Amino acid sequence: MPPDRSYAHIELGQQIYAVLEQCRKPEALWAKLATGNYDWLGVRPNGKYVLGRPRLSVLPPEESGPAPDDTRDPHRIESLGPLQRIPRWEAYATADEARDVFRRLVEGDPITPLRSSGVWRARLVLDGRSVEERIVVRPLPRLI
Repeated sequence: MPPDRSYAHIELGQQIYAVLEQCRKPEALWAKLATGNYDWLGVRPNGKYVLGRPRLSVLPPEESGPAPDDTRDPHRIESLGPLQRIPRWEAYATADEARDVFRRLVEGDPITPLRSSGVWRARLVLDGRSVEERIVVRPLPRLI
């Protein structure tokens, strides 16, 4: 990448990304981000997701934690980012509790395991079996 296209050399009015793209469907957003070639820039008022390429943001190192155990943690929600290999997960005491939290997560409730903006593939696991999977998009909140 040429040095004049980096955050270190930004100037007023400079277009940082060589290409800006838009898509409407969460699945298309996920597919583009999963290539590793795009940064997700936000959501337009019309609901379209905006992406820039080539990717300029740095990927933080992945944190490895213990893998979920279907016997010990049969009811859980797993979440995986487009470039992650290891899912994060949170276990629940009952299937109903896990189902309720998953429903709230998909509907956009901010008090769920995914508390920040981002794009994730969320999976509901009940009795050690995957029963539902959804792409969850959490844009930055609108402050105006």
